[in-house]
Amino acid sequence: MKKILILIVMTMLAMPACTNLDETIFSQLPKEEFFSNESQLKIYSARPYTLLQNWAVEQSMWTMVLQLGNEMAVPRSYNGSWTEPRYRELQTHRMQTNNKLIRTAWEFCFNTIAGCNDVIYEVEHSGEMNDAKKSIIAEMKTLRAYCYMMAIDCWGNVPYSVDKSQTGYPEVKDRAFMFDFIVKELKDNIDMLPETPSAATYGRATRDMAHFLLAKMYLNAKVWTGQEMWAEAAQECKSIMESGHFKLTNTYKENFAVHNENSTEAIFAIPYSTGITTSDRNAFYVWCFTLNADCEKIWNVSGTWNGSFIGQPDFMATYDPADKRKSDTWLFGQVYDLSGNPWRIAVGVNRKGEPVYQDYILEDIDIAEDKYTKGLARKDGARIIKWEYQTDGSQTGYSVSMENDFITMRYSDVVLMYVECLIRQGKEGEAAAVPEFQQIRSRAGLSPMTAADLTLDNFLIERQHELCLEGWVRQDLIRFGKYLDKWWCKEAGEERELLLPIPEEMRGANPNLKQNPGYSSPNDKE
Repeated sequence: MKKILILIVMTMLAMPACTNLDETIFSQLPKEEFFSNESQLKIYSARPYTLLQNWAVEQSMWTMVLQLGNEMAVPRSYNGSWTEPRYRELQTHRMQTNNKLIRTAWEFCFNTIAGCNDVIYEVEHSGEMNDAKKSIIAEMKTLRAYCYMMAIDCWGNVPYSVDKSQTGYPEVKDRAFMFDFIVKELKDNIDMLPETPSAATYGRATRDMAHFLLAKMYLNAKVWTGQEMWAEAAQECKSIMESGHFKLTNTYKENFAVHNENSTEAIFAIPYSTGITTSDRNAFYVWCFTLNADCEKIWNVSGTWNGSFIGQPDFMATYDPADKRKSDTWLFGQVYDLSGNPWRIAVGVNRKGEPVYQDYILEDIDIAEDKYTKGLARKDGARIIKWEYQTDGSQTGYSVSMENDFITMRYSDVVLMYVECLIRQGKEGEAAAVPEFQQIRSRAGLSPMTAADLTLDNFLIERQHELCLEGWVRQDLIRFGKYLDKWWCKEAGEERELLLPIPEEMRGANPNLKQNPGYSSPNDKE
């Protein structure tokens, strides 16, 4: 499998110290010798990639973004759990400066940036430069640009640090400066990145990844800089679409299967493994925080947390009944076991002492808002099944990862970004005729959208249904002007909510950081 290559390298970084005194101790080698070939360079450069595996844990950049959007919510569970204020703050957009999920999202970005800076510095100072070193440096700068893009999206002005040897507190740069920096970094390094995806490049930065990130930068340029760059975003999408490197999978579910590393849509993926990524800091265990104990036996899993990660009821109501992506993403209505039989649970005993069973039917739409704080009923809420769950009994708790990789940059997104750029340039007819856009619709069991259908509101719904839960929802809602709207258990918002508060711990560590407007810390002086 493709991902084994990168996972082996990642594992080597975590191996215990060598005890064979006849073996070479690499930590004692001069850098010039250790960085003498490409395989050694890849081993050293793996650490920033391992830091990305924090993406899918329960308190992470990913879960923070989801809870700020309108696709998913985390209400109080029927058993009284899931009541921590951090979840409600994100749901209502009333974030405090000490919100733990916002802090972990910040750490995700800037720890990875620091890891990239470390590799760049050490490779640059390891003797004579060669193409292999230049390629690794280009990878690290591309990965760093990815993290900076997420950071300016969430916080606007951010600490700017691109040199490991820098002393003192990093200075803070505004979005306009960082936008130009990120775009330049991607353009300057794209030609040194691997051109053709292969087993050796899986889970690593490539030219297609750089084009994807440039498309995202230009797509959001109006929000981040005030300048429309739809044509530039479309061109970056076309670079990927015309490369011949990717194609839409025959079915939606192939992208999220247990073994999805061969997906033809994977531009960039974070690899996970049941046997290798085995801690609560680097595992992917979504079943723990969405399924409850009633459903464990369907997939032969255990250790669920009576999870409350559910589909937001008003979002669930936006699906066309014919859209197969709804049942491919969510568990709702009558639940069935993997053999297709109705799932039933014991609800008591009759007078003879025999168990009485009841069909397990999950309500996905008709859920009162006061249940967010009072608690869901046992069978309230659609549950996440977008990523196929293993049935081999290995999934026993949050320190045991799923085998599925998380594709953070998917070819379907490229097609949809291209279509959006056409719509925003008044080319609805051309957008409706894009063959792969029609294929996305037909794959979902739906008719193609016509030019008349392609209003921005309609297209946003289509985009959300295709990319639901993949981590772009907050950014998309802001770009489409919907982020401040009212939705389930959230009132209409105000402009300050378009940026997140700077975590107060980070402001304590860097006095150059100024709090974003509308937020205050208990430590702030009047």
